[in-house]
Amino acid sequence: MAKIQVIMPITLNGFLPDENEKLMEWLRTDRNGFPYWENRAVFNMYPYYGMLDLMDAKERHGNDCTYFMKVENQKSADYVSGVFLYKLADEVVIYLLPISYKSGINITGRIQPGQWVLHESKTFRNNVCRLIYRLKK
Repeated sequence: MAKIQVIMPITLNGFLPDENEKLMEWLRTDRNGFPYWENRAVFNMYPYYGMLDLMDAKERHGNDCTYFMKVENQKSADYVSGVFLYKLADEVVIYLLPISYKSGINITGRIQPGQWVLHESKTFRNNVCRLIYRLKK
């Protein structure tokens, strides 16, 4: 069965950072940000990829196949809500940015319930912390 991986940046208080945020630019371009995962994934998922198609594809492909979804705007946040609703995610990579907002798109409330286990953590020189969680089987 294929693995579905969700990569999402989060502010300290659980909001999706603004696309123009300086640290978001780092995430989009640095080898430790989104490119790190894009280079390892077999398929990139986009907000218009059908949920039923994704369920079917997950079943059809082997363990060596990874579907990658990055959350960086309202459209992708709405789509990942569906991925979590149908309990399709196997791994969540959270980039915790050292900033906070008064309001915005609450992204942490969308994560599917379940027993997530911290697999790995790493802090970068710009104080961004990467947390990799896997769903406990």
